Amino acid sequence: HINNLYNTTFWALVQNGHMGTTEAEEMLKGTLAADKNEILFSRFGINYNNEPEQFRKGSVIVRDFGTLNMPNAHLQGEVGSEVSKTKREKERKARAKAEIKVDYVDIIGDAFWEARPWLLSDR
Repeated sequence: HINNLYNTTFWALVQNGHMGTTEAEEMLKGTLAADKNEILFSRFGINYNNEPEQFRKGSVIVRDFGTLNMPNAHLQGEVGSEVSKTKREKERKARAKAEIKVDYVDIIGDAFWEARPWLLSDR
């Protein structure tokens, strides 16, 4: 989302602020998020926090298992977490039933990864 804040501010300066791309880039060099938010609001009346989530947080495409039982997802990578052939087959079938979903979430924080431990597994 940090890149999008930069891009939103950059293009607002170019398209609505009548700056050239080099001038806009120079103006934004070294700015923090608070600086960009202030530019957007004071010059263009844009409150970045009111922009749609898909732009503020970005889009991620994941297999969503919803309420499907993902056997042993919590065991991924643990020492001694041998998984039986039957359990692996159940997991394979659950993965096949998973829905492909687009989410607008922060993937930098731990919450995203803790809710989807299978994404970091070797299975």
